[in-house]
Amino acid sequence: MDGAGTPAPGNGSPPYASPPPAAPGTANTPDSGPAPPATPRNQARGSGTDRDADHDTASTPGPPPGRPSGHPSQRPSATPPASRPGPNPDPSPTPSPTPKPDTPPHLTTGPVNRTGTDVRWCEKVSVSLHNTGDRPVTSGTITFGTHIIGALGIDWATRTSTHPLPAPLTGHARRTATWRVCVSAWRVPLGMHIETRDVDVDWR
Repeated sequence: MDGAGTPAPGNGSPPYASPPPAAPGTANTPDSGPAPPATPRNQARGSGTDRDADHDTASTPGPPPGRPSGHPSQRPSATPPASRPGPNPDPSPTPSPTPKPDTPPHLTTGPVNRTGTDVRWCEKVSVSLHNTGDRPVTSGTITFGTHIIGALGIDWATRTSTHPLPAPLTGHARRTATWRVCVSAWRVPLGMHIETRDVDVDWR
């Protein structure tokens, strides 16, 4: 039959189409599978010499953190080094205190202590004296006021008597002195007595 093996025009692709051409550089082997993936560079292994060098570098420990390499470790000494004594500086002179001016003598008196005697118109009077000044008391007098008391306790009169001070009395010194103080006998009749109450001092 004529034309039995020839495909009819207009009926699509021929029954035996040829495969597409292979890409350049690729073997057209039906049994070969997909190509293995390429090994990344950072995972590639070098030759035996490079592997030994890498092993030696990794096995060598580095210096501990915080300590410089190449210097032996040193612990600080527990005892600080003794400082060498230096020359003593010249001591500053102590200023001398300014002398205070001497204050004049001044006498103060304490309470009056009275003691009876063998007669009713006399008594012993003790007074404490205190010189509060810096300079001594060289002389002076003490004046007593003696009251004449009646039988009913009435104060009839007051008589004064003056006596010398015990001198000298140095500055800031204390002293207790005793005087015998009397009034006229006729002023103290029977049943009356005296009481020395008032004291006044004068000094130089």
